[in-house]
Amino acid sequence: SGINAEYGPATHVAHTAPTAVQATLTPNANVFITAAPEQPRKPHYLEQLESYLHHELRLLRCPDKGPSLTRLQVFREVFEYLINDFKTYQNLLAAIKQEYELVLRDQEEKLKELDPLRAKLEKLMEANDKRMQDIRQVETAEIEQLKKEKQALIDELDSSKEERYSLKQQIDRLQEEVEKQYQLYRNEADARKMLVSDIIELKYRVDAPAMKSDSSTEKDDTTLIKFKLNKTKEDLAKLQDKLNEVLADYGDVVPRREYERLEAQHITNNESLERYKTDYDTLIKEHQVLLEQHKIMASERDEFSHELGLMKRSATPRPEWDQVIPYIDGGEAAWKELSAGKSSNQLVGVLVGSLVGKDNPGPVEEFFEGEGTEPPIPKYLRWTGKVRNRNLSKADTAQIIQDIWNQKIVSDTEKEHGTDLADFLHSYLQQKYQEDILVVEWGYNIHHACGQYRAEPHIGLFYETLTGDADDSVYSVLCTQHEALLSHLYKASLKYDSEGTLLVKHLSSLLQTFYPLKDSTQIEELVGTLADTEKVNVKSLFGADREGGISNFLKKLYSQFYDERGLFVKELQDALDSIVGTDKKEFPIQDLCKAFEITDPEKSSKDVNKLLAKVFNLNLDQLSSVGPVDKELLLQRLKSSGLARSGPKGI
Repeated sequence: SGINAEYGPATHVAHTAPTAVQATLTPNANVFITAAPEQPRKPHYLEQLESYLHHELRLLRCPDKGPSLTRLQVFREVFEYLINDFKTYQNLLAAIKQEYELVLRDQEEKLKELDPLRAKLEKLMEANDKRMQDIRQVETAEIEQLKKEKQALIDELDSSKEERYSLKQQIDRLQEEVEKQYQLYRNEADARKMLVSDIIELKYRVDAPAMKSDSSTEKDDTTLIKFKLNKTKEDLAKLQDKLNEVLADYGDVVPRREYERLEAQHITNNESLERYKTDYDTLIKEHQVLLEQHKIMASERDEFSHELGLMKRSATPRPEWDQVIPYIDGGEAAWKELSAGKSSNQLVGVLVGSLVGKDNPGPVEEFFEGEGTEPPIPKYLRWTGKVRNRNLSKADTAQIIQDIWNQKIVSDTEKEHGTDLADFLHSYLQQKYQEDILVVEWGYNIHHACGQYRAEPHIGLFYETLTGDADDSVYSVLCTQHEALLSHLYKASLKYDSEGTLLVKHLSSLLQTFYPLKDSTQIEELVGTLADTEKVNVKSLFGADREGGISNFLKKLYSQFYDERGLFVKELQDALDSIVGTDKKEFPIQDLCKAFEITDPEKSSKDVNKLLAKVFNLNLDQLSSVGPVDKELLLQRLKSSGLARSGPKGI
């Protein structure tokens, strides 16, 4: 065989182990001798293979465990020896070995192919770690800055407390000084009283001789002397009472000058104290605001980190806009001018405009040319000369349009008849800007922006209403429907899920309840616009995004309204043809009312009269005097009105 000669030739010899004898002693002292079971011994060839295997493994210093190419090579050689010596199973063992070799070779090739991906993955992980470290450093710096600001506010608050304490001490000291001044005043008042008494005594001594000369005449009149003595005692008692009263009333009085000085100082101290209190309250509020801002920033940081993870897993690469240059008239220069300052969504709008048949917009003009001042031209466009182009964005256009609609609704409620949108736009701009040049400038810019972004349903409806292709009742009907649907979904969110949010799986039944006339396909289309999410914010379905666009859900509502209106008009036409015949071009109003009874029996006659009055721009009392109506003109006006079905079609 192929084994090294030091182990000798491979021979297949069966060795039998000698039989062992086993003696057993019973409880009766008897001995039973039995043959022990034979222990099988390995074949000599197997021992040679194992010895060769261990020798080679030690010689090549292969690891005892774990995958190793060197160990694999040694085992491969031993397996080849085994295959060569077993002729009977050689083909089967060789086939098994070949399959294992093919699998190993395929795995090695795959590992080689994965090496570049592993290196790329390591680079991406290093870049991601570096970015996360940068983000952490920025956040750490911001947190440190907020901590410093917080500490500064705390220090300032402590200084305010210290100032307040010092002011309180000053007030206490001033009160002590006032008490001292009052004591000095009392001493001075007592000294003054003593001085007055001394003066009176001196005066009495001066007047004593005169009184002695008179006493000789009265010496004998003891009764008169007693009377004068009693009178004097009474006067003295009155003076003493009056003196006590004065002391009681004015004992706590301080000099006016000192009082005014102390009062002014007290007022100043109170003002300072109030100012410090205000500053202290302001600092407390600012501190609370900073804490709330810190919480908001921490929340936003977590959201951005989550969004970053999502973007890393699912974000697509940025579009290569330079590929559009060959398809733009004017080449690279024209494209640079078109794409300057525009977002990707706006650039897509430019490309879509060219795809749907609009002329290539080319470079943006800085001025519009005035269309003239003739009466057919709307008032807000009557101008001769150049008008500046403000290049309104879609978001600005949507915001302006919404404000115009809101003002018009308020204006129409105050009047018996609504105002045409073009005339209202002119009065709206006059009221807002006063100057004619600004009125015309904004009129041209709004008109141009609406035409440019009319692919958006809400902007397109305003543009059609402005140009007379649609009636303003369309916006009124849609606005009423959307507000009612929003209220319906919001109330349902309080029942099913958290406030203001709904699971998409609940939306189908809610829409079917609100729109009983829509079929299942239309409901599925509406729900399909939200297929990429499980939970939706109700208000976001009816609002505009930052770029002025509306949600796909709201776009589908607009589209279905127009389709349903067109189908309703077609059914009215078929009903009219069945009533008056297809060859008649004119018919009375009464036949149209019959057609409404056929196609929409739940619509009341009052609603039908209101709709017809709106279509013909008449009062309700003037409908009876309307003569035969041209069928094509009526159908065209109905297609541009806010016509909507009230119930299912009649039989």
